[in-house]
Amino acid sequence: MAQFVYEIAAEDDVVDAGIISAANRDEAMAQLPVGPSRRICRLNVISEPGACRDDRPPVRSAGEKRLCRIFIGPAQLEHSLQQLATLLASGVPILSSLRIIAAQSSGLLGRAYYCVGRRLLEGGQLADILAKEMPFIGEEAVGMIAAGEANGDIDRMCRYAAELMYKRRRVRSDILQAMAYPAVVLVVASGVVTFLIKKVIPKIMKFLEGRSGKLPAVTQALVDVTHFLEHNGIWLLVIPAALVVLLVLLRRQPQLAPKIDYALLRLPLLGQALAASANALWTRTFGILLGSGIGIIEALQFTENAQSNRYYRRELQLIRQLVGRGHSLSLAVRASGLRRLEPMTEAMVMVGENTGRLDEGLHRIADFSEQRLQQRIALLSKMIEPVLFVVVGGIVGFVYIAFFLGLMAASSGGR
Repeated sequence: MAQFVYEIAAEDDVVDAGIISAANRDEAMAQLPVGPSRRICRLNVISEPGACRDDRPPVRSAGEKRLCRIFIGPAQLEHSLQQLATLLASGVPILSSLRIIAAQSSGLLGRAYYCVGRRLLEGGQLADILAKEMPFIGEEAVGMIAAGEANGDIDRMCRYAAELMYKRRRVRSDILQAMAYPAVVLVVASGVVTFLIKKVIPKIMKFLEGRSGKLPAVTQALVDVTHFLEHNGIWLLVIPAALVVLLVLLRRQPQLAPKIDYALLRLPLLGQALAASANALWTRTFGILLGSGIGIIEALQFTENAQSNRYYRRELQLIRQLVGRGHSLSLAVRASGLRRLEPMTEAMVMVGENTGRLDEGLHRIADFSEQRLQQRIALLSKMIEPVLFVVVGGIVGFVYIAFFLGLMAASSGGR
């Protein structure tokens, strides 16, 4: 039964308003006390508390599902999962909870939860339906919810999934934040150099032309550099861009991707930040999955799939295979290359195995790696800032000195 809000206007403009329940609009109109002197001025359908107002079929096209991957951000998913966990913990039935989330979420996310609710009404497991209707939620979240269905603790699993998404998003945000400032300064520096080459230096050269038989060495160097950049400057943009594209294409090769990612991890300063980020990601993911009740082999599989660094993914695959053959997790970590990138991991895993609190040990490793990441980001920012200022200031100073010496030479030559 749907609910309708109505307003009835009488001849003396007195309005009667109320809410009635009916199967459809026609049935609602039949219930209203109207007549020659009373007319309906409003009759709008309203949903039950938390119901989704989407009347479209509960089937989405493949194109709409692909759009969900692009336009639904991690923050939206975190918020919706936290809401779902709160509703379930409060005793709200799963179907009603999904309808409430669908009604409160906008756009594509609301449609996705609406379709999940309709599919669940037809029968099936929530985790299986989420994997089909909302694959962008991630295999880890689906696995946690599947474990929650098995042990009757879906609300806690939804909260764990939201926490995992938040932790991963925060680590990625820290990396992007560290790279944002240098990128902005480099863009500004490129703009300054382009302006000097296109506008300032040609005027300086035109002014000095013919005023001196021989330019000073610094001024002549400025002229030569300007001519080179005018004729070949485009290659200074094309070649780095081509190298980046080549690196991306090579990284798509399964055999080369782990080697390229490992090489990036060994870069000075930046590589240490990338290693701390990857280590925090896999230990946090693995710890949350184990704490949610998922088996160690399955948790390692989910953790492996969640890694964007192909070297870490390959080493986690080795760890999973060794554990599957009956070896302890600490021994498997010791045999992998991850031990060299974070030696403390093996020790904490061994302590966790001995105390039966492996998930807590993994969380401690993740906290330590996140602290190291913050330290590396702060160090990078402190080192990059003066270097960029020196480069930009050096360019401007070079132009100024070259012009000043050229002006002096021109003045001396004119006497």
